[in-house]
Amino acid sequence: MHTSDLDSRRMIQDFLSNVYGDPFDDVLRRAEAHRESHGTACGLFPAGPHVMRLAATVARACRARRMLDLGTGIGYSALWLASAVDGATVEAIDRFAEHVTIGKEVVEAAGLSGRISFIHGEVADVLNDLHGPYDLIHDDAWFAWEPPYLERVVQLLSPGGVLTIPNWFLLEDAIVGEPRKDWAEFAGPKWAEGVIAYARRLGTHPHFYVTWSIEPPLAVAVKREPS
Repeated sequence: MHTSDLDSRRMIQDFLSNVYGDPFDDVLRRAEAHRESHGTACGLFPAGPHVMRLAATVARACRARRMLDLGTGIGYSALWLASAVDGATVEAIDRFAEHVTIGKEVVEAAGLSGRISFIHGEVADVLNDLHGPYDLIHDDAWFAWEPPYLERVVQLLSPGGVLTIPNWFLLEDAIVGEPRKDWAEFAGPKWAEGVIAYARRLGTHPHFYVTWSIEPPLAVAVKREPS
């Protein structure tokens, strides 16, 4: 990607941030501070406000009442989703107990503890113990490779339910061949092949109708109604 393209995107993002703001900016900053102290291994890289505003808009548009947030970290994405639809509930999963503890504090401070609940554990394990249907599932637990729980997500979604997936800047990086970071550090040397394979898998999945937004980077997959 040309530097001018990146600069233009940053300018647009800055403008939109000034117009709309981020109601949970303090939580995003707390997540960033936690990552600096905890280390990148904790995986706390929340999708930013541009991504979450789009995901929240999708939640509002489909009037999602029951939602699931995979890889929630300290709850930044769960707050966006819960606040998008009056009365909606969000179950938020994270693998680190420390994140869940902080998340509960954050959600209580936001006045949404009655509508956001946290579950500590590995996403694949937790999903096996949950019962659907969910109107929307937000998957921020995957990175580069197709997650092993994809088919379980399909089972848990209601017909017409929506799967939102951030982190698709990886697809742009893989196709253009100019990654903005060394993703091999997080996903191994063949991360690009993994990203492209997952994109093909989603795009041809028999139970999904899928589209991608490149900026902000978000995939939206709607579960097909039974024929």
